[in-house]
Amino acid sequence: MKKLLLLFILISNIIFSQGPSNIATANRDLWKLPMKSSKDFDVASKMEMLVFLQRFNEINSVGETELFKTLGVKDGTSEGIKIWKKQTEDRLVANFKNLETNALSEVISVKVNPTYPELVLATKKLSDELPENLKNWYRNSKNFYKTYILECLRLAAKSNKRTSEINTLDPTEKNGFELNDKNYLLTFDDGPTPKNGHTDQLINILKEQNLTGIFFLSGDKLQQRIAANGKSSVSSMYGENWIGSHSMVHKSHQYLSDWKSQIDASNGIIKDVFDFNNKTFYFRPPYGQRNKEIIQYLLKNKQPVLLWNIDSQDWSEKISSQEVSSRVITLMLLWRKGIILFHDVHPKASAALPAINEYFKDCQIKWLKPEKI
Repeated sequence: MKKLLLLFILISNIIFSQGPSNIATANRDLWKLPMKSSKDFDVASKMEMLVFLQRFNEINSVGETELFKTLGVKDGTSEGIKIWKKQTEDRLVANFKNLETNALSEVISVKVNPTYPELVLATKKLSDELPENLKNWYRNSKNFYKTYILECLRLAAKSNKRTSEINTLDPTEKNGFELNDKNYLLTFDDGPTPKNGHTDQLINILKEQNLTGIFFLSGDKLQQRIAANGKSSVSSMYGENWIGSHSMVHKSHQYLSDWKSQIDASNGIIKDVFDFNNKTFYFRPPYGQRNKEIIQYLLKNKQPVLLWNIDSQDWSEKISSQEVSSRVITLMLLWRKGIILFHDVHPKASAALPAINEYFKDCQIKWLKPEKI
C-alpha cells in the first residue's frame, strides 16, 4: 500500500511539473493604441475583457461531456468549474465598473456600470466595429483567451481532488483578487540558486527597476546556499525584498505524509537566517496544493497562505521571455489586479520584468511593496 501511495505521489508531481500541455501566449506588439496614461490602460483593459468574455461565453455554451473531453480531464467534476465561472463573471462586472468614464466609448462602446448581460451584448460588436489596425490583435487575443480559459477550467475541474491556485480553501488565503484595482505584487518561487546565478541576477534587476517582491524559498536550496556562502551573505542578498517559505522540498503537500516536518524544517532554516520582526511570514504550497488541515497548521504558526492569480509560466521551455512579458501584461490588463508568479531559478523573469515595467510606466499602476498587502 505504501509503495502504491509513493508511486501516486511521484506521478502527481510529474504531472504538475509539466504544467498545461498548451500555454496561452500573446503578442503585445499587435496592440496599436498608445499606453501612455491611465485612460489608455483602461481602454486596453476593456478590450481584453471583452474578448475574454466573448471566448468565455462560447465555451460556456459547450455541453459538460464535450467540455471535459476537450479538457482531457477524466476524474474532474463540474463543481469547481461552476465556482470559477461565477467568480469570473462577478470579477469582470466589478472590473468594468472601475474603468474611467472617458474610456467607455473608445473603440467599442460600453455602458456605464454595465450588467453582465449588457457586457455579453457588447462583445457582439467586436467582429464588426473594430478598426483595421486592431484586427490582428483581435485574432491573436481570441487565440490567447481560448487557450487561457481552458487552462483555468482544467484547474477548476480538478480542484475537487487536486487543489491549486484556482480557488481558495479558506478566507485567510490571498490570491490577488482581494487587492485594490491596478495593484500588483511580484512573487518568485523555488530559489535560491547558487551564488551569481539567476536569483542574484533577478535581485539586481529588481533593484535597478525600483521594484520589490516576495521570494518563496525552498529549504533544501537555501541550505545549500548557506553551506556554500555562509548565513551573513545570504541574509543580506535579498535587500528590501521579503522572504516566504516554499517548504523544504518541492512536492505536493496535499499528498505528502510528512508535510508538517517539511514545513517545520524549512521554517527553521529560514528563520535562522532572516529577521521577521513586524513582517508576515507567508507560505506558498508547492504547486498551490494544500488542504484545510495544512492551512490550519500554518495559521497556528501565524503563517498565512499566499497564492497567485497571474501565472507567468516562465519555467516552461514552451514560452520565450518576450512571450512571458506579453502574457503577464495581458493578464494584468484582464484582471486589473493580482499576485504575479515568477520563478527566480529560471532566467526569463529577469528579461521579462523590465519590459513589463516599461510597458506600464505611464499608466499609473501600483507595484505593491510586500508590507502593503
